[in-house]
Amino acid sequence: MSDLPGTVKATKALSDNNAAVQRPVILINGMGSNFDSLWRRNGWVDKLQAAGRTVIGVDLPGHGASKDAVGRDAADLILDEAAKHGSVDAIGFSAGAWALLLAASEQQDVFERIAVLAAADAVLTGGMHTQAMNQPLIDGLRSAEPTDDPMLTLLRGVIADAGNDAKAIAGYLASSKRFVTVEGLSHITADALVVDGTADGAGQSELVAKTIPEAERVTIEGADHFDIPSITQCLDVTVSFINSDG
Repeated sequence: MSDLPGTVKATKALSDNNAAVQRPVILINGMGSNFDSLWRRNGWVDKLQAAGRTVIGVDLPGHGASKDAVGRDAADLILDEAAKHGSVDAIGFSAGAWALLLAASEQQDVFERIAVLAAADAVLTGGMHTQAMNQPLIDGLRSAEPTDDPMLTLLRGVIADAGNDAKAIAGYLASSKRFVTVEGLSHITADALVVDGTADGAGQSELVAKTIPEAERVTIEGADHFDIPSITQCLDVTVSFINSDG
């Protein structure tokens, strides 16, 4: 059920009156996936609902329920949703994690607890988020030609599995977007969990975890980038952190 374009809500009756349970949890997908293909299929929605949480999906622009929001900034979609609730918790994966970090750095008072999965330092320090770095993917997603590029092949598969539109996602990759800075990370006041994997080809999240003032880090041995949200250890430790009341 969608309240507004770009959001998907799943609600279960509250089972507790503690402060954490009263806050909704916003989930932000990574590139190519959407709320259903990433969060619902991998058990995140069921586990959070079982703890009495209201779960709200905010799809990246060009993805899922945000297919027609290609020109929007993902952080603004998150902030628009968060503003309706006053206080929220949130979990983001990969590109969704970076959008969440930007949102939490700009509107600190809205976010109580955040978890960022696979937010590799190199995306920030190496400019991996820029249009110039992403141009081969943009061109590949706009074409139906076969490719021997392993990343493009993987991303096309994720997009197809989610039922997303490759050209809409290419449009999002090509659009102008704000991006969090190292200084911005230091302004985040939410309690934060940073989850990375030792086999992530993009690298790990040491700088991210060290820079956010109230952050703790969990590194999953042998976890590759796209595997992280589907690993039980990640699900368990993240949901436990999000449901903690301090």
